[in-house]
Amino acid sequence: MTPNRFVPIGVALLLATMSSSVQAFFDPPWITPAAPREGQQVLLNVHGGTCDVFVERPGYPQVTQSGNDIRIVEYGNRETFDDFCNYGIWTIIEPIGIFPPGSYTLTVDFIYEDYPFGYTTSTLGVIPFIVTGATSAAPVPVVPHLWKFVLLVLLSSIAARALRTRQRDSLVASRGS
Repeated sequence: MTPNRFVPIGVALLLATMSSSVQAFFDPPWITPAAPREGQQVLLNVHGGTCDVFVERPGYPQVTQSGNDIRIVEYGNRETFDDFCNYGIWTIIEPIGIFPPGSYTLTVDFIYEDYPFGYTTSTLGVIPFIVTGATSAAPVPVVPHLWKFVLLVLLSSIAARALRTRQRDSLVASRGS
């Protein structure tokens, strides 16, 4: 072989070792609202991407509840070959449910086909949260300082007028006798 034949092979090997490795990732899942109240819908938020993605499949997501333990299973794809990691960065929001007051634990699992080994389930996170009771807030009357001042001036004016009227009536009564 001539040295010219080794150049393309050497360049290919050099480029292959210099290529950046793409990584699959999931940020820790979170719920919204962060402090849910009774009657509010609790939503799951998951941010991830590149080599991992949630996909639609009949029967998913699966939300189950046993007492105060809630579990959601999201179905998706995990790509292990870097050249096929083209899912981009994404965020999903899934409704979980409406819960009565209490302490809860939400477990978020990701299931994907791991050929040839079958299905693999990964736990993305466990989120403890507390649902507080709904408070019925009765409106509290609030009188601004300006209105308090106006009321004070008005009452002072009425009191002063009443005092003058009384003094005048007293003066008229004393002259008439």
